[in-house]
Amino acid sequence: MQRIIFLALLFLLFAQAQAAPPPLRNNNFPDKARYQIKDYIDRNVGFVTADITIDTVSVDGRKYIRLESYEGGYYRNSATLNYDDFTTVEEKRYDRQGQLVESFARLADGGINFFHKDRNINLTAAAGPNVYSRYAFLLSLSGFPFEQKDKVVLNVYMFEYGNALPLRAVYQGQEKIKTPGGEFLCHKLELAVDGVLGLFAPDKYYLYFTVEPPQHFVRFDQKVDDGRWLSNELLKARY
Repeated sequence: MQRIIFLALLFLLFAQAQAAPPPLRNNNFPDKARYQIKDYIDRNVGFVTADITIDTVSVDGRKYIRLESYEGGYYRNSATLNYDDFTTVEEKRYDRQGQLVESFARLADGGINFFHKDRNINLTAAAGPNVYSRYAFLLSLSGFPFEQKDKVVLNVYMFEYGNALPLRAVYQGQEKIKTPGGEFLCHKLELAVDGVLGLFAPDKYYLYFTVEPPQHFVRFDQKVDDGRWLSNELLKARY
């Protein structure tokens, strides 16, 4: 019975999302970008250097964005995003042995498939369009409507919970941020689980994007597994 209730809530979440327009938009982000990020893995590994490539491609006359992220030899993430609004078409995460450990895929019939190897999840569900990949936040959240200084709600599949969660991104103002990649005047966003579910997952995260175009990623602040606050930071950016 609990599983039936869970699936019903999941389907309701996506049904509500289906009627809403995408909350983010592509504000002329460059067709190609290359990042190096100081990236935290876990307490055993610590920080590694992540190499990230972003390319615009055309398939059957339609534009998409493809993102590849190599997390210091520990994980490889790939994501295909719709060009106009950064919503996710597909994402995959591989471990260092090259095995697929997580995936998300939008199906031809409009449904969505979620997969997680360790949690034995392989779920297909009807779903609305506005799903965003957390492995592409450094790109997709650059499409936040910063000029409105407000908030948006994203649907994100969180593999730790085995379901989709609504995440709330709230504008926090501007702040000057210094990283190994330089010093930047940034827009600051607070990211947290939205609604009643936020009572069970109260953690908040902070992301910074340059005020100057192309409003690229600068820093991500998070409370990690041992309770410390650590930052994933920009090392290099090329366009």
